[in-house]
Amino acid sequence: MNEFEKQINALRLQFKAERVKITKDAYRTIGHLNNAISQSPFPEVREVLRAEKERTYEAMRNSHKYNRLCYIQQLEMLNDEYGFHLEKNPSKKQMRRMMAVICKSVEATGESSCTISFGENRRAEIIFS
Repeated sequence: MNEFEKQINALRLQFKAERVKITKDAYRTIGHLNNAISQSPFPEVREVLRAEKERTYEAMRNSHKYNRLCYIQQLEMLNDEYGFHLEKNPSKKQMRRMMAVICKSVEATGESSCTISFGENRRAEIIFS
């Protein structure tokens, strides 16, 4: 597992933990409000408590949405960073595939070497035998 996969897994675990914490806190508050609603003899107080309960539900939903958006943004950032890393540092498998493609194209033309340009001032000559 490379460093980016570790960061992505850590991010996933952090997202899950934050979501659980938000849910636990909201349901704890809702439980207290439910107790207060059931114990209150006054209808006006019960209505106010029910409204507070609805606000708590709405706050929990908004927190979940915000938490999810933050998670997706961080995940996209890590994926972009990982893609950039792979472009600059190709894996051995990618290098082997690239060399096989180059070898086939050189063999198809009938030559034994080819020159590859890397950027503006870098060139490499590859000779196949």
